[in-house]
Amino acid sequence: MKNPENYFAKNGYIFGDSYKYAFGSWHHNIYKFTDWNKAVKWLHTEEYDFRTRELICKTEAIRCGYEDID
Repeated sequence: MKNPENYFAKNGYIFGDSYKYAFGSWHHNIYKFTDWNKAVKWLHTEEYDFRTRELICKTEAIRCGYEDID
């Protein structure tokens, strides 16, 4: 995503994707953030199993397995 801060300002939320390639497939954990500061803090926190983290839009979150229930 080119400018996640603008996406958050426009929509009031953003998604975080924590992903890792293991045993021949990608594993994604998707989180929804409604607080920009919490999203940035999450983004810069290292995870125990060396996952890659990035901020993504809703469309990408759904492609990675997020189910829109709200």
